Amino acid sequence: MVDRIEFEGVPASGGIGIGKTHILEERQDDISPEKIQEEEIQFHVDKCNRAFRKIKEEFIKLKDGTDGEVADIIDAQIESLKDPELYKKILEKIESERYEAEYAIYSTLNEYIHIMENADAEWLNERTIDLMAIRDQLIDAARNRELGGQLEPGSVVFATNVSPTTMIELSRNSIAALVMQKGGLTTHAVILAQSLDIPCVIGVEWKIRRFKNSEEVIVDGEQGLVVVRPLDSEKKKYQKRRKEKEEEAVKFLQVVKKPSETACGKKFKLQANVEFLEELPRVKTHGADGVGLLRTETILFQKTGFDVASQLDFYRKVVDASGDSDVTIRLFDAGGDKLLDDSETEANPFLGWRGIRMLLDKSELLNNQLEAIYKLSGEFKNRIKLLVPMVSCVSEVYRLKEKINEVKEKLNKEDVEFDPNLPVGVMIEVPSVAIMADKIAKEVDFFSIGTNDLTQYTLAVDRGNEKISSLYQPYHPAIWKLIQMTAGGAKKSGIPVTVCGEMASKPKAAACLLGLGIENLSMTTGALPVVKSLLCSQSLKDMRKLSGQVLDANSPEEVIALMDSFGE
Repeated sequence: MVDRIEFEGVPASGGIGIGKTHILEERQDDISPEKIQEEEIQFHVDKCNRAFRKIKEEFIKLKDGTDGEVADIIDAQIESLKDPELYKKILEKIESERYEAEYAIYSTLNEYIHIMENADAEWLNERTIDLMAIRDQLIDAARNRELGGQLEPGSVVFATNVSPTTMIELSRNSIAALVMQKGGLTTHAVILAQSLDIPCVIGVEWKIRRFKNSEEVIVDGEQGLVVVRPLDSEKKKYQKRRKEKEEEAVKFLQVVKKPSETACGKKFKLQANVEFLEELPRVKTHGADGVGLLRTETILFQKTGFDVASQLDFYRKVVDASGDSDVTIRLFDAGGDKLLDDSETEANPFLGWRGIRMLLDKSELLNNQLEAIYKLSGEFKNRIKLLVPMVSCVSEVYRLKEKINEVKEKLNKEDVEFDPNLPVGVMIEVPSVAIMADKIAKEVDFFSIGTNDLTQYTLAVDRGNEKISSLYQPYHPAIWKLIQMTAGGAKKSGIPVTVCGEMASKPKAAACLLGLGIENLSMTTGALPVVKSLLCSQSLKDMRKLSGQVLDANSPEEVIALMDSFGE
């Protein structure tokens, strides 16, 4: 009997995937620096041109039938191929250094990849996946080799990592699930998997165990479990679970039609965290009362010349999809100067030049975004809010207000209508701001707590570092005390508080937040029905009791135990 194989990884996109294994092969070819003769130069230039032309055609074909952010992702890949500097360097290696086309492509792209891999920035590290895919596809095209292997619908794909365009190709083949060795929870592949309801588990060292294509496999996207060659009992168990989850999903979607109030009648507000246009249909279907966090980093980096008009176009689509509800737009939360074409790197980018720190130094970028948001506020009266990331002291708020006043003066001179009282809030991500919440609250209109960053900064744990991932504990009592401190500071000044971090998407944690007096929660659209279902079934009295017990807890384990027993 063939042995069962079990892997544990990080759950990235929920659901149960059952199918046959399909290993997405990496390029293992030894591309050596072979030299060519002068009379062969034109042949290899032609080969290079043919490869670029073919891959562009492939991307254009792939884009057909897509729109929104998915189309923008493919456009970004096409723009990479149009990069004149990249093409020039490849030609130089062929014409001046006299290398074969394949090696010229391989070595040039590797130089770009090497720079990004050593940049210590999560966003740039993720872009290396895209460049690796382009590199391999160009080499295949130069060799007239077909892309990829035969992929049967319903396959479970195993890969080292996956580029956005490859992810779109996989989704069109109706894959059952995705298992990746690398990649983070913010990679495009994971975000697309979540948007397309494809179960996904990352951080799986699947290469250390031997199995072949077309073997039976189960992927549990909620527990982060992958089982190759499962037992018959497991197959029956997971088939039953998948059916139950499908029925449960239908049931939860009925809950979204009910009023947002607890069993005792206390009202609360649930909103959606949004980044891609493809997520917008779920804002309504999953019962979100508007958008509590609109991330804008992806649209900045995936479009060339992202000017005021282009931003306005994107923001309007989000506001239109939100019905009559409000939309909170977060300013660009880019981390590290290398994201904006500066060559200098930082020793510790997570504690460095990011968020409002970077924006205050990049006046044109900040002014353009402020102008777009204020113009939008004139079109959608009393529905737009502005959220400032990575604030660590009140002086940053003062400096931002100066920038806002400059934009207002410009719009007044141009006779452009805008909301002069547009609410401006700050993200509570840095412990210093949580501690000073009562002072900061006097200078802003609302708070939005980002529990992910607040956790990593409070516990001094890089949430993307696998070596210390066990120390990243969002339920640590210290985090709850900082949340309580923030809520108390906001209450003194009479401003509202929202939690938009991952904690809000966990039903029992959401109940504890409501018990602390935080009535506004923003989360991924997929979490909305299940969170609402629990909150509607419990009384505020019980939630307050839970929050009191959590604040008295001595360890994350004690908090987790309290959460597990709540509502049972």
